[in-house]
Amino acid sequence: MLHPGRVAAQEGIFNHLSIGAEVGLTGYGFEAAAPLTHYITFRTGFTTLPRFSINTDVNYTIKGVKHNVDITGRVRMTDFKLLADIYPFKHSSFHVTGGFYAGIPDLGKAYNTGQLAVDAGEGLEIGGVFVHPDQEGTVNMKMQVKGFKPYVGLGFGRPISSKHRVSCAFDLGVLFWGKPAVKVYSPDEEGWVRLKKSDVEDEDFHDVMKIIEKISVYPVLNFRIYCNIF
Repeated sequence: MLHPGRVAAQEGIFNHLSIGAEVGLTGYGFEAAAPLTHYITFRTGFTTLPRFSINTDVNYTIKGVKHNVDITGRVRMTDFKLLADIYPFKHSSFHVTGGFYAGIPDLGKAYNTGQLAVDAGEGLEIGGVFVHPDQEGTVNMKMQVKGFKPYVGLGFGRPISSKHRVSCAFDLGVLFWGKPAVKVYSPDEEGWVRLKKSDVEDEDFHDVMKIIEKISVYPVLNFRIYCNIF
């Protein structure tokens, strides 16, 4: 039977262990939880967003001739996490959580699936900025955030139950992932170059860049279910 508010029966450092699964805005994941005391529980595990792709096409003009190329965008976010739940009272289910998520900085990537003619001087104009393809005729763009993301939040429930084998918990909080950066791969620079608002001529894309750079936090809302191992 599920019960979100039961506490471990006896005091002890890591004297209990629960294995849990979660689903929420960070995707799905698994974690292990163990109590330090009645007032502090440590949790560690990983989360990942299901990878999905967005397909579209863009028009561009080279030497007065209009062309069309297919574009694929992919989103991904996979993180290791280490968190501590702090309970204000010995038998409290309400808790404050602090810790961090850490993973791959790349949040999303976009590239053309239709090959561009490198020798003909073709490329893509991204927000008014002309980007040359690499030797394979591909223009790459990606969005990055910080790999290390501090987390703070509030929750209800305990992963360790003294009365039931199965328990559940809920969390609401934010990840601080810093100011997102949009980068394009430039063969001329031989690496990834950050696309700045000052470089963007297209007014609509400039507004999009302003919005992207202001999103420095990511909301976290999840539901977790645990099974006591011992």
